[in-house]
Amino acid sequence: MAGILDTLGVGLDRLIAIIAPIRAQKRMIARSRMDILRQYAAAKSNRLTGPWSPVNQNVNQLIASSSGAVRARVRQLVRDFPYFARAVSVLVDHTAGSGFHFQAKIRGPDGKLNRSLNQQIEDAWWRWCEEADIAGKLHFHDICRLTKRQDVESGEYFVVMNELKPNGSRFLPFALQVFESDWLSSQYDTYPSSGPVEIYQGVEYEKASGRILAYHFTDPDAYRKAIRVPASRVIHGFETFRPNQLRGISPFTPAVLVAHDLGEFMDAELDAAKLAAKWLAFVETGDLAGYQSLRAETDPNTGHRVEQIENAIIEYLRPGEKISLSSYNRPGDSFEPFTKLILRMVAVTVGVSYELLSGDYQDLNYSVLRGIRNDLLQAFRPIQARHIRQICVPVHRRFMDALAVSNRIPTDYFSNPIPYLRCQWLAPGTPPVDPLKEGRAEADAISNLLKSPQEVTAARGRDYEEVLDEIQAARQMQQDRELDVNGTSKSAKTNPASLMDEGVSP
Repeated sequence: MAGILDTLGVGLDRLIAIIAPIRAQKRMIARSRMDILRQYAAAKSNRLTGPWSPVNQNVNQLIASSSGAVRARVRQLVRDFPYFARAVSVLVDHTAGSGFHFQAKIRGPDGKLNRSLNQQIEDAWWRWCEEADIAGKLHFHDICRLTKRQDVESGEYFVVMNELKPNGSRFLPFALQVFESDWLSSQYDTYPSSGPVEIYQGVEYEKASGRILAYHFTDPDAYRKAIRVPASRVIHGFETFRPNQLRGISPFTPAVLVAHDLGEFMDAELDAAKLAAKWLAFVETGDLAGYQSLRAETDPNTGHRVEQIENAIIEYLRPGEKISLSSYNRPGDSFEPFTKLILRMVAVTVGVSYELLSGDYQDLNYSVLRGIRNDLLQAFRPIQARHIRQICVPVHRRFMDALAVSNRIPTDYFSNPIPYLRCQWLAPGTPPVDPLKEGRAEADAISNLLKSPQEVTAARGRDYEEVLDEIQAARQMQQDRELDVNGTSKSAKTNPASLMDEGVSP
């Protein structure tokens, strides 16, 4: 309706312009003012926004034109800028950790867990994890960490799932091969294409649906012919920010310029501080050709007289000579608060807390630490879930296929694989800030049926069944050694001083 009225208004303006041009000009000015009033404030052009007119490109064109330079700059900052290296380590350690632990959850016809089959599959999984890398160097958990590091630095990672010829040296004829994003070749790009299929930045996809068909890889340093690998064999992990996005971009991108400027600022302050520390004092004298010139040395490069005072000892000078001690206040008082401000900007951008990024835990109490940890856990959960969905789930499916082909699971797997694919992935846990307080809170939640023991142990990265097995084994060892297995009484736990009253060392 609004479009029809605008069209009628433009037609009326043209008609009036024929009869009364001045009147038509006033109407055009009024109409332009009305158009400005209809805009969002963020879209208006005025003296404050100036020439700010950002390019609104297609997401794939935007990434294609920027990803190479962004990858190079992020990698350089990770190599040379300590806080970027720290941010990568924090994200990898708190999301991938030591790896995602696998638990089979296959149930029998009665609905109960099939413990024997689950144990058989878990044993096979742990055995395959040792040879998961096609080169024989990395454990599957190491591959999870490596792909997460690539996800952070390059914005994406590629894992090719290879089906190998059966031989006696491998448990299963299935292995993984990790590639950097630089290996994706644009050698055969057809973008834009008039056909139903396009290839853009090495990604072959259907134009109508966006479904990925294949990837084209080549060694970026050898200039070889690109190899087409079907998408069913490739794991391409990245975070999708916009619809129809084909490639990923590093999450560190918004912090690149800020981090680079901070690095240069810190280098300049360090250089100035080192230069200031080299000069202890300056001697001023009116006897230019006398005692001073005989004692001082001449710099062969500049020809200037320079006096070096060893061990900071000032000699007695002749009358007329004066000592001026150098007093360079570098770095200045504003250095630390300014650096903290920039580091907080970097921390917010890369998705970690300032305390984790900087290692600065001054003036923090339990409540603040608890709040920071809860915020981080909330932020890391979707990152962990995405990594599990993108790499662990497809690898597990191929692993089960390889088990079935090798006749290591029941033969009805291919007719109905869904029951056999039921599993659980345990993400790395987080130790409590205050074990006593949080332990009591969790125990109360369990006793009040607000939490299950499985939920509590899973939050710490453990399997509840394994914990019970360990407790049972520990009690059995205590019994075998004729030790007291009852433990300390509840009253003693809440009041350790009572043990001292009884003459018992806690």
